[in-house]
Amino acid sequence: MFLTAVLVYAAFWNPRLDASMAWNFLDAGVSLVDTGRWMMAHSELYERVDTAAAAGGLVTGEPPGMAILAMPVYLAWRAAVGPVVTRQDFAAFNAACALLLGATLAALVATQVLAYSQWVGAGRRGRLLAAALVAFGTANFFLGTTFFKESVAALGVLLSVRLAVERRPVLARAGAGAIAAAATVVAHPVGLLVPLLAAMILRREGVRRALAFALGAAPLVAALAAYNTWLFGRPWRSGYLALTAVEHPGFVWPKLRVLLELLVGTEGGLVLYSPFLLVAVAGLALAWRGGHRAEAVVAVALLMGSWLAAAAWISQFSDVASWAHTLGPRMLFPAVPLLAAFTGPTLDRLGHRALAALAVPSVSFGYLGAQAGFIPTQTDSTSLAYALKTFVSGTGMGVFFKEWLPARLGLDTVHTVLTRPEVTARDLPALLATATGLRLMVNQAVFLALDVAALTLVAVIVTAVWKGRLPLAADERLPCAS
Repeated sequence: MFLTAVLVYAAFWNPRLDASMAWNFLDAGVSLVDTGRWMMAHSELYERVDTAAAAGGLVTGEPPGMAILAMPVYLAWRAAVGPVVTRQDFAAFNAACALLLGATLAALVATQVLAYSQWVGAGRRGRLLAAALVAFGTANFFLGTTFFKESVAALGVLLSVRLAVERRPVLARAGAGAIAAAATVVAHPVGLLVPLLAAMILRREGVRRALAFALGAAPLVAALAAYNTWLFGRPWRSGYLALTAVEHPGFVWPKLRVLLELLVGTEGGLVLYSPFLLVAVAGLALAWRGGHRAEAVVAVALLMGSWLAAAAWISQFSDVASWAHTLGPRMLFPAVPLLAAFTGPTLDRLGHRALAALAVPSVSFGYLGAQAGFIPTQTDSTSLAYALKTFVSGTGMGVFFKEWLPARLGLDTVHTVLTRPEVTARDLPALLATATGLRLMVNQAVFLALDVAALTLVAVIVTAVWKGRLPLAADERLPCAS
């Protein structure tokens, strides 16, 4: 499963550096390594978006976890390639992080779903389906092609929950606390998991193991509180508050419109774009009856908490639709793979037609998101319409083959011309009737052939592994790999 996910993510690799959030991660990590100060040294390259004024300079408004994660990669990059200074340097470094970290960590999310779904009662078929649908039927498909924080936070959630619930030595409970706290340093809303797991361990196993969990979490929680106090004045204040134009950002009651948009909205609604998650309801019921009540409560509570927190945050803005489709799906995602593990027991029992009805739209939307890449809020159309348009104009290719590679080689295609603001779809028929149009179609056909060749190679390798023709397939006599 890991190899399958990594290879597919690599085939849809998105080297583009479009998101201000990724700029922040990279600039913070690069600046600390190069200057020894937690200050943004290259913020003019991205118009200082998502930065905050603190400690006499500019710092990232994002949580520090991803910048810390990028630092070891940058140390190796600086030694092998050189320092990162210009926009081109950052773009190249981001591409490396997307391939080395983004694809690997997102693939690990799928493997952890596979392992945890076995713990909550799924058979082999169910756990493989749950892992595959998380890998390719959720936002994890897109996250595996880029360098974003949500898949990292989701991996932390799954690892900490497994260490907290499975039959392991007391030291594992301390590890669960440390990993849950580390995931909070990556994405603050995941912090809800810390009290949830602490309460579960206290009730199940007593004070000693709950104390081990708390001691594991305490150092990183204290460090995050000290970081927030140093830069933003209060332990509970974070850079998130500096990322908005709201004068006094804070908690407001979630608006019903936003709550519904996050679940079933056309701009990334959770169950609309990943309908296979609906069967988690039956899976949670099976887990409850099967003795995994605490696990079910933690999964539901984390998802509900993430949902309400995201809705409350988005509800403070006047343009809630824009914020909902930009942030909503990613704000909920760290809780999604944990919930998806509970689909495994139900997926075991579904027939082929019911499974297709859930899996086909989930994977289709996952594919649309991955091939579209990062969709900026400044687009004139909705995110779904944008994804569909770029799917048609790019003949289904991923960002690497339809945008990045043509730009690097200086070869225009039908897609690259249509992405220019001065060119509209109405101009296309007249353009294609000319010699220039023929050249554009030929160029696009060449890149499409390269894309198909890459996907064919991935399919050949993956098929060989799953059929046991390569010595990478897991031994079926062994328990599910963790």
